[in-house]
Amino acid sequence: MPFRDSWIVVGVLLIFAGFGAEQPIIGIIGTLVLVLGWVARYWSKHLFDRVTLEREPSERRAFIGEEIGVDFTLTNKKPLPLPWYEWRFALGEPLPVDGESLGAAAVPGLKWLYRRGSLGWYQQHKWHFTIRPNERGFHQFGPATMKSADLLGAFPRTIEDETKEHLVVFPAVLPLEDLGLPSDRPFGERRGGDRVFEDPLRIAGMREYRPGDPMKRIDWKATARSGDLRSRVYEPSATQQLYLLVNIDTMEHSWEGYLKEELERIVTVAASLAAWAAGARYSVGLLANGAFPDADRPIRLPPSRSRDQLTRILESLAVIQPLTLGDLAGAIQRESGRMPAGSTLVVVASLMPEPLAGVLARLRDEGHHVFVIATSPRVREAVPPGIGMREVRGAFAGEAVFA
Repeated sequence: MPFRDSWIVVGVLLIFAGFGAEQPIIGIIGTLVLVLGWVARYWSKHLFDRVTLEREPSERRAFIGEEIGVDFTLTNKKPLPLPWYEWRFALGEPLPVDGESLGAAAVPGLKWLYRRGSLGWYQQHKWHFTIRPNERGFHQFGPATMKSADLLGAFPRTIEDETKEHLVVFPAVLPLEDLGLPSDRPFGERRGGDRVFEDPLRIAGMREYRPGDPMKRIDWKATARSGDLRSRVYEPSATQQLYLLVNIDTMEHSWEGYLKEELERIVTVAASLAAWAAGARYSVGLLANGAFPDADRPIRLPPSRSRDQLTRILESLAVIQPLTLGDLAGAIQRESGRMPAGSTLVVVASLMPEPLAGVLARLRDEGHHVFVIATSPRVREAVPPGIGMREVRGAFAGEAVFA
């Protein structure tokens, strides 16, 4: 039986044996056993009172390869020291730490960052680490575990800090030239139709009704005053709309798995297009058949020109996983009624299933400017006639190909 489970029994037996044998030294030893056992038990019970392990990353969001500084502070705010300690902190595998060999964790996808030492009363230890993410994603940061024991090591204790945070690592953003796409007109020339779209929120005036004017254009108050049908005239829209439609499927069937390099290519191309469009003062939106963490709905960000829109899009692309929530065609069908008239719809895909091709053809017929950025040759033969396409090849260094 280990000492931590039998010290009371051993101490009492030695005391009685000493008195019974008229050997005081044995009784004294028993008393020491009881005293030391009680001190060790008390020490162990209060080991982690007013002991804190704080961690503070310099950034919660970063790009691949960018430095993230993390400061750890272990503080003991009591007169009882920690004779020894070991703390471990869980990090996602794509978060390597400069100069550190991380320990293996029982949970797949995690590694342990750890330190050992001793901490005196009212003492503080600090560490600074540098993390360099090597994959985009929503990477786990925490929880933490700390171990210690009393001076004798008889009563070890472990405490868990179950706090889990995450670091968002953005996908790579490349210049369009590195994708093989022209930076001036990546989606080709718009053929036919009016290149200037009207803003229904900005009324410029009235005119006589013309056959073919939609009913929502008619101003009934002006019609009542004049006695003739009058139609509103809208000012040109000052903002161009760009909706990125991202198909994250890389295989025909979900049970076939997925192609990791192909998925990363899709995400990188979508992120690069979003960054270019934001710089070109487009109102940019995103629709993908992936899901946010702990959510059961497709990723959807309506077009916007707000300052943080690009950050939100990059965050959404960062968290995309291979698991899809239905196909992109269904997500587009549900969203099509909310797509602004005259929008440029850019599809990024390595597969073009028949339902998706059909939806794109319908959107083209409804007057939207639909364009496909293909990340694999498999898309080439499946794009509907009349829809422009450019192809991105290999590691984004190939020349763009028109279909």
